[in-house]
Formats: sequence, C-alpha cells, structure tokens
Amino acid sequence: MQSVNHLILATSLILLASAGVEARGRYEYPLSQQLEIEPGTKVIIENSAGDIELRQGSPGQLTIGGKKVVKASSQRIADAEAKRIKIEVEKGKGKVRIWVEDGHRSRILFGIGKRVSSWADLSLLIPPRSHLEVNSTSGDIRAKGMEGRLIAKTVSGDLSLEGFVGPVFVHTTSGDLNLRGIVGDVKVEGTSSDVDLAGIKGNIEISTTSGDVSSQDVEGHLTVEGTSGDVQITRLRGDLEVSLHSGELSASGIVGGVKVETTSGDVYIGTSLLGDENYRVDTSSGDVTFKIKETSSFNLVIDTASGEIDVKAPLVIKSISRNRLIGRVGAGGPMVRITTASGDVELFSR
Repeated sequence: MQSVNHLILATSLILLASAGVEARGRYEYPLSQQLEIEPGTKVIIENSAGDIELRQGSPGQLTIGGKKVVKASSQRIADAEAKRIKIEVEKGKGKVRIWVEDGHRSRILFGIGKRVSSWADLSLLIPPRSHLEVNSTSGDIRAKGMEGRLIAKTVSGDLSLEGFVGPVFVHTTSGDLNLRGIVGDVKVEGTSSDVDLAGIKGNIEISTTSGDVSSQDVEGHLTVEGTSGDVQITRLRGDLEVSLHSGELSASGIVGGVKVETTSGDVYIGTSLLGDENYRVDTSSGDVTFKIKETSSFNLVIDTASGEIDVKAPLVIKSISRNRLIGRVGAGGPMVRITTASGDVELFSR
C-alpha cells in the first residue's frame, strides 16, 4: 500500500509540474522607432524567430514597429524574457541593418525548469525605391504595395508578396511562395516549397526541388526547372521553357514559343501558335497532348519510340511510319516537334 501511495504522489507531482509548464499566458510588448534615411538606401532586415511585415512608407523615413511576444507562466518571467530580446539597428553610409537579437521560439529556463517562448514580429514602413534584403527563420515574410528592389529569404516560413514594382529575388526552404501583382523581373528558388504566381508583368525564372508551381496571367518569358512536382500554367503571353525530372505539366493559353523537357510525367500544351516561334516537347516517359486553334498553320514532326500517334487536324502528310510522322497543317509556318521515348502523342484542334 505504501508503494502505491508513493506512486500516486509521484504521478500527482508530475502532472502538477506539467500543468505549470503548459499553463502559460501571452504577453506583448510594442515596438516603435523611426529613422531618417537617404533615397536608395539599402535596408537589411534579419529575424531569427518571428514574422516580418513590410509596407511602403513616406520618402526618407523608415519606421520600425511591431511587437515582442512572450509566452510564459507569469508576468515577471515574461518581463525578464522581453528585456533579453533586443531590436538592434546599425546605420551606415547607404545602408541600414535591423536585426533581432536573442529571440527564441521555445526554451526551458535554466534553474527553474519552466518553458518560455519568445519572439519578435516586425512591422516596417519602408521608403519607396529602397533596396531591401530580408531574411527570416521560423517566420513568415509579407510585403504589400511597395516599390524598389527586393531580395527575400526564408527558412521554415512562407513568403507573400503583393503589389510590388521592381525586380524580385526570393528563396525559401520548407515554406510556400505566393506572389501577386508584380511589375518587374522575378527569380524564385524553392526547396520543399509550392510556388503560386499571378498577375506578373516581367520575366520569371523558377527553380524548385520538391514543390508544385502554379502560374496565371503572366506577361513575360517564363522558365521553370523542377526536380519533383507538378506545374500548372494558365494564360502566358511570352515564351515558355520547362524542364521537369518528375512531374506533370499543364499549360494553356500560351502566346509564345514552347520548349519542354520532362523525364517522367504527362504533358498538356494549349497554344495559339502565333508568330514564328518554334514549339518543342521532349519526354522520356509520359503522354503528350498538344491542343491548337482550328485556324493554325504549322509544320509538324512527331517521334515516339513506344507509343501511338493520333492527329485530329487537317494534316498534309509528307512522311509517315509506325513511330514517326512528318506533315503540314494549313500553309505551314512555325515548327512543332514532339518527341517521346515511351508515351502516346495526341494533337488536335479546337
């Protein structure tokens, strides 16, 4: 009986200790600081644990806002933890660096065994036409309604950019990218990240490892390189170049040339065949569907090592065999060349 009582007592103490650790309040500490900076100043922002929000402010004035956030079991512990988090600002010639010192998402306080979480969420008003470099770990980056240059990198955080005028370079690891309404060239690098773009006016380069890509309403050349993930493109006024190792491609409303290479995955292309651009699709293992307008005129070459060829268009055949077809639709024109090692090919007009 005594052993049972000791067991009950020990269990009760463990439960009480656990309850003390988990029962935490949330405490917030506002931030506010302003700096006068010259036009075109490079602004570097670094946050190790917390979100970063950017909006355009007044010319020549940089405003640093936001809040420190602490989750702790008491106000006293939260106050002490908040003092440890420093928002450092270093101003030099043509450059301002802002970074968060000693932010932690979660840790155990030494000596008392209680868990505390703390971070800083930054909200900044940036002068127009600034050169921005933004780095975030374990936090999201959001920017809206700005003009300038942007380099943004996240680890374990999402990136959202809307209404930006100027060139953009973004890189994320284990976070998704959402870009809307950008006027300027865009370069994207993602690892274990999905990429979603819409309303872009500028050339786009996308490189992803293990992530899907979605793009719509783009005016400019679009280049996509992917290791593992599907690509879906809707309404592109510009040339399309795609290289996929493992993933499917669906591209419709393409006004421009097409160059596609895939190792494993089906390919669907819908294009108007305007201009003198060439159209080429090469796939090792996957079916190819090519959809054109009824009024299109072009030259056609289809090769398949192991697959069927099905053409539903007014075709003038120049040469045909089991695995190769050469012909012309209408008066000829741009070259459409489709090659697949193992897969069927279907071409039809609408």
